[in-house]
Amino acid sequence: MIEYEIVEKLPSAEEYNRLRQSVGWGIFEYSVIEKALPNSLYCLCAFVNSEIVGMVRLIGDAGINFYIQDMIIKPDYQRKGIGTELMNKIMEYIHAHASLNSIIGLMSAKGKEPFYERYGFIIRPYDRFGSGMTMFWGVEQAGKESLPS
Repeated sequence: MIEYEIVEKLPSAEEYNRLRQSVGWGIFEYSVIEKALPNSLYCLCAFVNSEIVGMVRLIGDAGINFYIQDMIIKPDYQRKGIGTELMNKIMEYIHAHASLNSIIGLMSAKGKEPFYERYGFIIRPYDRFGSGMTMFWGVEQAGKESLPS
């Protein structure tokens, strides 16, 4: 069993980009990260010793819409309970702050849908809801090859 610590804090811009790179996601300019992350409603980071190995943050309007963003666990630390604990704590926060009919959303990485289904999330399209949609601003949308990974 690996020992880790969950801390309520924002990652630094460098930590954020390192986490994103570790799972094959694109990175951002530090100035963009430093402007965006403080607008999060809630953020948790996971550390092993002093190394950040995971994070999750919640964005939204703090009433009607909550969106789970940046659930990232470095590959060497996946399947060790860290993601589950981060998700449990985010769901505790949502439970304490959401109201009847609040909308809780997220986009799952391909193949990770069963992890989120355990928390009550449904895969779209669904008989009552259409597909979720995404746009990457400034990225050519003509072909799938041009989308960031």
